[in-house]
Amino acid sequence: MRPRQFVDPLAERLLELRKVSATHWLLWALGAGATLLALLLRLDGIGLLAHLGTVVLAAVVAAGLLVQFRSPDSNVGLLPPGAILLSLLVQDELSFLRAAGIGIALLIAHCAFALAATLPVHGVLAVSAWHLALRALLPVLVLSLLGGLIVLGLSPLTLGPWMLVVGTVAAITLFLILLPRSR
Repeated sequence: MRPRQFVDPLAERLLELRKVSATHWLLWALGAGATLLALLLRLDGIGLLAHLGTVVLAAVVAAGLLVQFRSPDSNVGLLPPGAILLSLLVQDELSFLRAAGIGIALLIAHCAFALAATLPVHGVLAVSAWHLALRALLPVLVLSLLGGLIVLGLSPLTLGPWMLVVGTVAAITLFLILLPRSR
């Protein structure tokens, strides 16, 4: 076999990567970086290879990010943030700053990946489109900040199981507020 048989397909794939806009590369890098930041905040300095649980968590997040790059519209993109959030269930104590950092990092990652999935891969995002995307993101940020402040304010209280009903109603209300409306 000649080396050309191996080099030509690889060169073709590299040339295909040049067709992807810089905007998409920026959004994908921002989403991956924010997801990895959330993972590192979750691990809190214990390292990726500390025990089997962290290895599995890191592998799931890495595999989910690779699938997210390969197929941005698939639901497998929910795997990394879901794995990070589920891993928080086994955590003993979580400080408010770490919880806020993980939440903000996952929100940034979600917004970056969602915006990248809705844009054409070969196009360039105009300044007006950036303004429109940021204006649509503003209510999400405000409601997230408001929810975080409510949780922080209610955290010293011990509430009964009836709060599950109130929390469910609040989550449904939040979804109804944030869902896009038909025009």
